[in-house]
Amino acid sequence: MRKTLVWSAAVLSLAVIIHIIAIFAVPNVIMGTLISRAGEANGVNTVFHGKRADATSRQIVRPSPDLIYSMCVFDLSEGPITLAAPIPTDTYWSLSAFDDNTNNFFVVNARQITTDHVEFVLARDSYQAPAVGGAPVILSPTATGVVLFRTLIQSEDRFEALDDVRKKATCAPL
Repeated sequence: MRKTLVWSAAVLSLAVIIHIIAIFAVPNVIMGTLISRAGEANGVNTVFHGKRADATSRQIVRPSPDLIYSMCVFDLSEGPITLAAPIPTDTYWSLSAFDDNTNNFFVVNARQITTDHVEFVLARDSYQAPAVGGAPVILSPTATGVVLFRTLIQSEDRFEALDDVRKKATCAPL
């Protein structure tokens, strides 16, 4: 009986340890892989405009074929960056920022913006980034991460126009 209790306690302890490691390590590994691969393929602190999602698309987790995506792998170790994009009319548009542990730390969508263009400064610390022309400062909890731009394609006849608009998004060192 005592031997069974010791083995049960050991197995339970091992399961708890593996569970905790998985919870803390898996997001870091996933985002580290994305940042590394996308950064090497497309560059850092620059916008990459992905192809339209289909059944084989996997650069973005669970992509929607109704959305077109643009992505910026950022690295703030050399200083802040600016994010700017025109806002397409009459459709859904959003900008989301994720830290290097997959946490979404900032999001804004077209309904929250009253102009046809948006500009932000993304920085690690508030003292590091003076507002550029009054642009709001977004503070990143980590030096690296990903910014994702999404645009909804409401109808096929608008795809070309929406694609042209989203390709004007920028992500560049300050």
